[in-house]
Amino acid sequence: MSDDVDLLWVLVSGVLMLVMATGVGVVIEGFTRRRSVSTGAGRYLATTSGAVGGAFAAAAVVTVEEGDLWVLVGTSVLLATIISGGIVERATFIAHGALGVVIGAVVVPTIEWARDQDGVLTSISVEEAGFSDASAATLFSVGGWMALVGIMVIGPRRGWLGADGRSRIIPGKSMPAAALGTLLVLAAAVGAAYNATDGWTAEILDAAGLIVLAGASGAVVSQALGWRELGAASTSTLVHGALAGVVSSLGAPLELTVVRAVVVGALGAAVAWLALRALNRAKIDDPVGIVAVFGAAGFWGSLAVADSVDRVVAQLVGLLIIAAWAVVCAGVTFGLLRVLRLLRVSPDVEVVGLEG
Repeated sequence: MSDDVDLLWVLVSGVLMLVMATGVGVVIEGFTRRRSVSTGAGRYLATTSGAVGGAFAAAAVVTVEEGDLWVLVGTSVLLATIISGGIVERATFIAHGALGVVIGAVVVPTIEWARDQDGVLTSISVEEAGFSDASAATLFSVGGWMALVGIMVIGPRRGWLGADGRSRIIPGKSMPAAALGTLLVLAAAVGAAYNATDGWTAEILDAAGLIVLAGASGAVVSQALGWRELGAASTSTLVHGALAGVVSSLGAPLELTVVRAVVVGALGAAVAWLALRALNRAKIDDPVGIVAVFGAAGFWGSLAVADSVDRVVAQLVGLLIIAAWAVVCAGVTFGLLRVLRLLRVSPDVEVVGLEG
């Protein structure tokens, strides 16, 4: 009976990862301009298809343990969807599909190998303190690094920078849709706790509530920061804060307490807020806030699991190794697509909108 329950948890966690990916996709669509939103949805389906195909291709080459293929598929789809949000409104169908293939066939399998018992990350040791696998938070940091590279290679959206060189606010189609997507992520986030446990435990039920608490804490802090700057409430600020809180809490979801969830979620939202401002000053066009909300907050969530200075150093070493691999994979993928002129749609199409 215990083995059956554990296998059921693998199935459920994979489904929840796909629901999270759906939530992220809805958030992205909410931040996308109306003139590109429908075709943009098609591009995310291309990303998903590529990720599924890549995951099965990897499984055909490398031996995958029972049940892990399903989780590999769910993880690949989620990560690919996150990264695709960085190049929204200007990337081609081919670019989205190719990105999905690379994520499913190369990025996720190699990271899982690195986190395995004989992997690179498990060999890290600083004064007997080793790298602690920060579950989904580590994966989200990969999404942030790859999205950042993609954004820098593809360039900003046309019209985002004014004649004076300053960035402009480009309203998305629907903030209610972005809020709905956030609720989907909150509801399904516990599925990302799969890597934190070998099977179903009662702690997962507690983790589910505490992850939501971290998201709520992040939303409150982000809204407070936004109110201080803008003088009014903002749905986009709430969305960014809630997502950053959830991502931060997924570093060690089974070790969460009420206090830890509040603190980690609040600091994650603050980190994402600062990252968003830094990116804007650097003239890096991140329409959805992917780099800040998933990348920066995921990086913080991976560090937050450390309980000593030596472990912090070990975490940093591991995260830098992961970041270097993510940058290489993203650089090769997006760079090759750009050289082949398959990365970005034509200026005319982008100006009219992808619906034209």
